[in-house]
Amino acid sequence: MDRVVLEVDDSSAKKWRYASQEKKSQLNNTINRTLKKALDKDEDDFWRFLDRVGKKAEENGLTEERSDKLLNEDF
Repeated sequence: MDRVVLEVDDSSAKKWRYASQEKKSQLNNTINRTLKKALDKDEDDFWRFLDRVGKKAEENGLTEERSDKLLNEDF
């Protein structure tokens, strides 16, 4: 397991310091699941975006051959 540092308001930090180990463990699990879900969603959204861009490019006539030619041109 790895550690991350999160900034929270003073009230939350104080409550954390005085929370029981059981409560901290529950919160750690909740935060971990929430972060994982949010970050995985962002990654999925990114790949869906790239798929949409690729399909639109194909619809507009950009083939793999044309793409390679453009990428290998000297400017």
